[in-house]
Amino acid sequence: MRAPNPAETASHGADRYVTLDGMRGIAALAVALFHFDQSLVPHGYLAVDFFFALSGFVLYRAYRPRWEAGLGTRQFLLQRVVRLYPLFLLGVLLTTALAVHKVTHGLPFGLDLRGIAVSAMFNAAMLPSPMDMPLFPLNVPSWSLFFELVANVALIVLLFRLPRLALAAICVFAAVNLAPIILDHGSGNIGALWGEYGVALLRTAFSFTFGVLVGTLPQDHARPSGPGLLCFVLIVVVLAAQVSRFSVAAYDLGAILVASPVLLLIGTRVEPGRFIAPVATFVGDMSYALYAVHWAFIGLFRHIRDTLHIPQLPMAAIFLGAMLALAWLCVRWFDAPMRRRMGQWIAPRQTARVPLPNV
Repeated sequence: MRAPNPAETASHGADRYVTLDGMRGIAALAVALFHFDQSLVPHGYLAVDFFFALSGFVLYRAYRPRWEAGLGTRQFLLQRVVRLYPLFLLGVLLTTALAVHKVTHGLPFGLDLRGIAVSAMFNAAMLPSPMDMPLFPLNVPSWSLFFELVANVALIVLLFRLPRLALAAICVFAAVNLAPIILDHGSGNIGALWGEYGVALLRTAFSFTFGVLVGTLPQDHARPSGPGLLCFVLIVVVLAAQVSRFSVAAYDLGAILVASPVLLLIGTRVEPGRFIAPVATFVGDMSYALYAVHWAFIGLFRHIRDTLHIPQLPMAAIFLGAMLALAWLCVRWFDAPMRRRMGQWIAPRQTARVPLPNV
């Protein structure tokens, strides 16, 4: 991606937002497919803004009651690190191994071995690398996960304390400053490079704060089922539609400032039917793992496509299916055990009594 952020689970138990799970899963698939073959999902990068909005909503709904009950800043941030770090680290390890392989075999790569080592050290600490233009040159999509952490800090330090009017003011300020930058740049695909960190902060501030603002609104726990299918169609259209009448920049700006917030609002008000719900839950659960590790496998699947001359659409299906299977393996055999161990190390007595949170 929490996801995001693709990292978040829309909720848990009876209050789980299954439509948002499905939306997040489709968004993660769109990002992976955009990186694999941009022609199929030319606006897949817009999923990042939806991730931020969904993350703001989910974290507010999940943690605001805990914060009111006395959850401290340190405890909150430790819980977030436990949730985010294992798969983040796995993505760094996989892409570092790939980078070393390329350099040692004479294949083109933007860094030498020293640059790879320095970048890996910083990136493994969830910090931007000082060695190259991308903030995370080994696993480029990780830039959004870094800003997800920045937003998490802002949530516990500031946003929980602000009234709705102040949250709305932040959204307006970010939107007003973001719009001319995107229009001048020519698209919304901006934020992963060192010189673009200000834009990344604006994208994060608008979408994440809007999600928090939606989280402050009254929620109907008896959400109707069925219309959730419409939400899936809408997000596919938003992320995959070709530009027609509008310029790329205008389209992207509309998606960030209008379509993504509308999709979030719809997703919090309806649930999918019983046949779609299990699929939505599964792709939502796999979304963060898929987002965190897919970058390391793009070259491999492009090589398979080119060597075997597999047509575009079948290859896209193969790639996404393989990424979902890989994500399941990562969650089952790496993320879950690592989170348990980290939780026991951070708070052994609490972890023994209470399951680790999924949000």
